[in-house]
Amino acid sequence: MARTQRRRAATAAPEGSQPADGVRAPRTSLPRPSAPAGPIARPEAPKRNPFGFLKRLQPRFVGDVIAELRKVTWPSFQETRYLTIVVAIVAVLMGLFLGAVDLVFGWTIERLFF
Repeated sequence: MARTQRRRAATAAPEGSQPADGVRAPRTSLPRPSAPAGPIARPEAPKRNPFGFLKRLQPRFVGDVIAELRKVTWPSFQETRYLTIVVAIVAVLMGLFLGAVDLVFGWTIERLFF
């Protein structure tokens, strides 16, 4: 610490003159205000509401949901019916395929080990 103070003292400009480039003038300390006579009055901490998280679920949330639902492009009845039929056909075909694979593996295991 003494080394730092010596360096500052050596590079500080004399009083009344402009400091050199890159050298700051030492800061003068200001007098501290006097301490208050009595104890420090602290404001009371606000009481926390245990249900404060419900404030996020106020009507603004419901309004946001409704606004997002208005942006949705809803399928027509014909599109819904067509896609339902496609899903049913794919589910039946996958069920038949997996059932056949299960029968083949079951028959193979039975022939090999029993």
